[in-house]
Amino acid sequence: MVRNIASNVLGTILPSIAALLAVPVIIHSLGLSAFGVFSLQVAMLFFFGLTDLGISRAIVLLAFDNRFNSGTGWVRPYRVGVRYTTMMCGILCAATPLVLVLRYAHPRGVDLHDMIVSSALIVPSAALMLFSLPQRAILEASEQFFRLNLIRGPTAASIFIAPIIAFQFDKSLTSAAVSILVTRLISTAVYFFCSGAAAVHFRGLGSFAGMPHSELATLRKNFLHRASWLGVTNLLSLAINYVDRFVLGALQSTLAVGQFVIAQEVVTKLWIASGAVISAATPRLAMVKHQPDFKLMKSTSRHLTRLMIWTGLLPALGLMLFGEVLLKLWLGKSFTQASVFSLQVMAAGVGLNNLSQVNFTLLQVFEGEFGGAMLQVFNLAFAGVSLVILIPKFGVNGAAYAFSLRLLADCFIGRYLLSGKHDAASELGVSNRFLIVVAALFAAILCVCYHFTAV
Repeated sequence: MVRNIASNVLGTILPSIAALLAVPVIIHSLGLSAFGVFSLQVAMLFFFGLTDLGISRAIVLLAFDNRFNSGTGWVRPYRVGVRYTTMMCGILCAATPLVLVLRYAHPRGVDLHDMIVSSALIVPSAALMLFSLPQRAILEASEQFFRLNLIRGPTAASIFIAPIIAFQFDKSLTSAAVSILVTRLISTAVYFFCSGAAAVHFRGLGSFAGMPHSELATLRKNFLHRASWLGVTNLLSLAINYVDRFVLGALQSTLAVGQFVIAQEVVTKLWIASGAVISAATPRLAMVKHQPDFKLMKSTSRHLTRLMIWTGLLPALGLMLFGEVLLKLWLGKSFTQASVFSLQVMAAGVGLNNLSQVNFTLLQVFEGEFGGAMLQVFNLAFAGVSLVILIPKFGVNGAAYAFSLRLLADCFIGRYLLSGKHDAASELGVSNRFLIVVAALFAAILCVCYHFTAV
């Protein structure tokens, strides 16, 4: 698992560096207002492109369930999942004309035609990202993380690098969207042929021929049950992660969105290493869950918690203490003081969330998809209410307060849901006591940061 985590971390270094280097160039090329629009389009790209309604995660989890794979591993769960994914891609592309609603939301300093055309081009890019997720699930289920990251790293980096290349010919949102669409076409083809999916489709490997109808029906029913609740969780999670940008733009301006996104782009990089840990740990936890010796599950859980402290908690602490220095080094002349304290506030929230991801992953492994989905329903409602209350009073900082308060509530509710899912759940994951200690430490640091920012 440590080897796979190391591979995931290495695979995220390239896109992280690309994003950090590219954002100042994109701001300089488009202007801060147009950059706000660009950031919303990227949010839409990830929202639709990564919301596969839990299909890819269901493929990973069912690949280890001998009730349904009949010794074929990921092949049959993949065949079921890719059919649903293809259907969703078609629905998404058919909805492209809905971008015309942007005619009624025209921000200052941004060309209306450029905004509509570029937004329309983002939709097929998102569909291609969605179509490639089952192929990525194959590599995860097979624990081929080196090959996965060899593709994923350049693919993710191209979202920021490709527009910079396009700006050499035309500095517009449309040219950026065209460059992103081209990279999605290439990456989807690479995933398809390098994951083994091409062999499944072209050679008919692992077909449903000879599989009893009742067994196939049971597989589809179980797949839909797990995928639907995992999907609701993913959908709401992505909506929550990006709703602050849209509410901030509606209540303030695209300039405020740009200031907020500058801080958020740095903070969300803390999820890269922790995401690498969770991605590698999920198939391993799903595997040891079926072992008769529960000690192996406890041991794996403890290792996962330690790794999240090192890869998720301590980096958040460092960003709180040295965030202003990093922003100045990163942005240079484009540096704005308005982003500093919001960065520190959000770093505290992400640090706590990195710990709570251990509990959330265990909840999914123990088939707690419904509880996870309901948790995200609460989070979305909490985020919406807090954003509407805090943004008018505190502006960009208000959006940061809402961001971290929601993650704080998520920690303790997630722990409660896990405790009720398994008899020995109290021995797994991150305890409430440890979460409280970390939250108190972060609150004290933020008070000091606020004092010096005010001074």
